[in-house]
Amino acid sequence: MYRNLVTFSILILTVFFLASLPLSIVVSGGSLHINWAVAFEHISMFFKGVLSGKTFTYVEGEDRIQSFFADIPSHFVTSFLYLLIASLIAISFSLVLSIWVSLTQKEWIKDIIGLLSVIPDFIMIIFLQIFVVYIYEEYGIALSRVATRSSTEPAILLPLMVMVLIPLIYLIRSLSERSFDIMTEDYILSAKSKGIKKLHIIIHHVIRNILPFLKADLHKVLAIMMSNLFIVEYLFNINGLSAFIFNSYSYQFNLTVNTLFSLTIVYMLLYFCLIIFIKFLERVFAND
Repeated sequence: MYRNLVTFSILILTVFFLASLPLSIVVSGGSLHINWAVAFEHISMFFKGVLSGKTFTYVEGEDRIQSFFADIPSHFVTSFLYLLIASLIAISFSLVLSIWVSLTQKEWIKDIIGLLSVIPDFIMIIFLQIFVVYIYEEYGIALSRVATRSSTEPAILLPLMVMVLIPLIYLIRSLSERSFDIMTEDYILSAKSKGIKKLHIIIHHVIRNILPFLKADLHKVLAIMMSNLFIVEYLFNINGLSAFIFNSYSYQFNLTVNTLFSLTIVYMLLYFCLIIFIKFLERVFAND
């Protein structure tokens, strides 16, 4: 209980610190420092506006006052669904591909995975968009939307490809090493010597034993996906939570704080859903 309380307190302080940072950084005499008085002033005004409701409003355009709670549901659901679908696909594929990579003797496959892991996500997005446009102009085939035009014409395939590929590569590299170690364990070698089929060993022994490592890596995977979300939503014009941060209005402290808290809730919900999914996989692969 105490540990959870400390973690929650650190989380709140981190959100307020990050939101106040752009307003409190001062460059003077060639040096950079933080004006803590400005930060505390904005934090104080945030709490004062909670009862009046001012904290949960923001300015759109020049003078139009919008309700954060009225606008947040659609943005929240959009970001959450992209993250949930991408994470489920990445986890599912990583279990199969990591074992295959650990068993393959073809080094060029591992070299390709290593190369993909160092390509920045925004470069990957731009390359995919250019590729889709080129195919359409040359052959008249529309493979996918390169950006969201409206709520009825969302970009789905390319954003999901990017959001799946980056955590998938990380998981393949991480889990393939674990898979290789498991495949060299004595009980696996004993099962092979008894003539048990490789597929049976993989399903009932290898996958089951790499799931705990997957669960341990879940926070890292979600951190990768959350950071990737900002770039994906911005470059594909997706109307998710990052739209509140990457807006054309002036910087608004309350809006940023509320958005960061919303992203935190998305993170926790996503983690909860993935834990349930992994537990489901554990039950499936525990049946000998």
